[in-house]
Amino acid sequence: MRSLPKLLGLLGGLCAAAAWPAEARAVTASVPVRAPSLAGEAVTFDLTIGDAVGPVQVRWDMGDETRTEFMVDDVQQVHTYAAPGHYPVLVTVKDDVGFTSVAFVHTAHRPLVTGSAAGSTDLVYDPPNAKVYTANYENDSVSVLDASALTKVAEVPVARGPVGLALTAQGTLWVLHRDAHSVSILDAASLSVEREIALPYASQPMGLAISPPGDAAYVTLMAVGKVLKLDVASGAVVAELSLGGTPRGVSVSHDGSQIYVTRFLSEDSHGEVARIDAATFQVSTRFALAADTTTEDTDQQGRGLPNYLFSVGLSPDGSFAWVPGKKDNIFRGPFRDGLDLTDDNTVRPLVALLNLAEGAEDVARRIDLDDRNLPNQVVFTPLGDYAFISVAGSALVEVRDAYTGEFVTALKETGFAPRGLALTETNKLFVHASLSRTVTVYDVADIVSSHDLITKKLAEIPTVAVEKLDPQVLRGKQLFFNSADIRMSDQGYISCASCHFDGAEDGRVWDFGSAGEGLRNTISLLGRRGTGHGNVNWSGSFDEIQDSDDNIRHLFGGKGFLTAEQLAVGTVGTPRGDKKAGLSPELDELAAFLASLDTYRPSPFRNPDGSLTQDGVAGRAIFERLGCGFCHTGPDGTDSVGGKLHDVGTVKASSGMRAGEPLFGIDTPTLNGVWETAPYLHDGSAPTLRDVLVTANPDDRHAFISGLSEAELGQLIAYVQQLDGTVDAEPPSEDDAEAPSEDGGFLGLGCSVTGGPSDRRAPLLAFALVASLMTFGARRRKPS
Repeated sequence: MRSLPKLLGLLGGLCAAAAWPAEARAVTASVPVRAPSLAGEAVTFDLTIGDAVGPVQVRWDMGDETRTEFMVDDVQQVHTYAAPGHYPVLVTVKDDVGFTSVAFVHTAHRPLVTGSAAGSTDLVYDPPNAKVYTANYENDSVSVLDASALTKVAEVPVARGPVGLALTAQGTLWVLHRDAHSVSILDAASLSVEREIALPYASQPMGLAISPPGDAAYVTLMAVGKVLKLDVASGAVVAELSLGGTPRGVSVSHDGSQIYVTRFLSEDSHGEVARIDAATFQVSTRFALAADTTTEDTDQQGRGLPNYLFSVGLSPDGSFAWVPGKKDNIFRGPFRDGLDLTDDNTVRPLVALLNLAEGAEDVARRIDLDDRNLPNQVVFTPLGDYAFISVAGSALVEVRDAYTGEFVTALKETGFAPRGLALTETNKLFVHASLSRTVTVYDVADIVSSHDLITKKLAEIPTVAVEKLDPQVLRGKQLFFNSADIRMSDQGYISCASCHFDGAEDGRVWDFGSAGEGLRNTISLLGRRGTGHGNVNWSGSFDEIQDSDDNIRHLFGGKGFLTAEQLAVGTVGTPRGDKKAGLSPELDELAAFLASLDTYRPSPFRNPDGSLTQDGVAGRAIFERLGCGFCHTGPDGTDSVGGKLHDVGTVKASSGMRAGEPLFGIDTPTLNGVWETAPYLHDGSAPTLRDVLVTANPDDRHAFISGLSEAELGQLIAYVQQLDGTVDAEPPSEDDAEAPSEDGGFLGLGCSVTGGPSDRRAPLLAFALVASLMTFGARRRKPS
């Protein structure tokens, strides 16, 4: 079957060929009724002929390799299309004077389910009231738009961090808050907040969907790996399911019987979508999205692990679920397969298609969106024959043939970071450009009807009256996401957000050997304030955020934000060389955005009031007695500001270099927020915090862990899991203890620290009080 762009182009050419001089077109013809049909059922086409001279002969080409010969007065065809698709029908008519033709696309579709599915989104359409609502995350508000007039009519303040919206049949609007871990319920008529529903502390609610029958609401809690079922009438939690991982997107089938939940961050083996039976509220199917290790890496395809699974789009025929995300090529690199990472083969966008009847991904139909970045939501036309996919990193919406997966067209100029989508019954597509603070509206009637590829941009509706972000910070965040700028990525695949979506991390370990580094675990940027902790990257290879222009030019394939002339001055072109700050407004804006990331997400391992648990308090005492605060020091939990690098026994051959120079150690990472950033260590070789302290620390170079009992080890881990930047009350003071000195150590554990020439290879102390710790270790050590 031909793709729709080629198909419509062919039909246009045929129509043009038929438009010969007037004397050759005396006969006229049309097929007035062109209604879609069900695949497998007969459809009737009636041809109307006018102005004929003499006998009329007709030939039909049905677009599925069925073609008649010229026959007199063959003005009706009854045809059955065996499979769903878009078929180019061509009718050729000739009489004694000349000929003409009729060409159109016929859609044969699958049987449709009754009603519509529901899915998590930050934009919803309210048909009875002709309103559109958007959740404005950074501005803590919900905007209300008139879907007919295409104007904003209100902006309602709500709790912190709204990320999801859903409408009930009773006319209430549910607003999900990631930062306030709550749900606000608004009356859609008065726009007043009726009540708030508290969700578990620090649970990071990310997905909200209300079952189409209206009996239940489902909420994903990404930080704690759970899904909640709430009663719509009362807001009470009626069931809870521990799903594991990082559940994010949630969708509900048209009849409310099945719930689909994505795991946002994948394991190294596969991505995952869980299907939950609504009646039992238990997982019935786990769809595994297999890692692609065999596809040849080219400029149009490549290997990769499905990751960043944002949402689930359920087709109107109930047959398939479309899951947008990305593929991370963690199989490539000098230390892995000997091939350098390239801008074509580091991250690639994907849409996975789940066959719902078979309970598995249809791997052969997995879609690679070429030259795109960060697809995140899918909506379908009413027949389910076309899919609209918002592509946040590329500032566009891509349209795909839902039956073949082939590219149809792209709706550009959406604004920055398009996410939520809604298609109305009048064929208007509303697109929430979340970082432009606008909703862009397109007329897509010609696409919906398979008539043409023509779309018309109708409006850009502002959503936010008073912006809370500093203008430079907002521009920096727009740049952070945008791979459509050739200075960021020439091919359009990579932006900073590709690995640090919303400033966090992607759970992957990359082989940056081609960039003069080694195996590197993606670092979360949250709470670090740009260079607020000192140099950045595991090797401390950059001393300013503007040094990232080096990665942009070499890893992203971008043109860069500095000119060749600027880079040629002094050592500007070298990381940690002459300052780049002030040379590029765009790099300075990126730095301003990263500097604004000054908080960590609260730890769900704490008490519901945000205080340390009993084990956390005990673990803090152990942390202090082990001298962990010698390197993980101060409020930021790092000595990075001093420029020191440490080897705690984890530097190995695969650790590579430091921007092409010898690597003597690793920059001390903060422990704040590590509860959500597994795996651990610079090369991701420790899956858990226990592995950091035990498995990767056999000689006690990282801390004298062998002196702890299992209970004490658990308490220490509990404390580290609760570090999130919160300033906790100090415990009652004990006798003063002698602090370790920097020029030697009582217990010389073989850990090294590098910095300036005077302290290179200086010993790192692991204990604050030798006598008490030796006693502590002897008392707690258990026989093997």
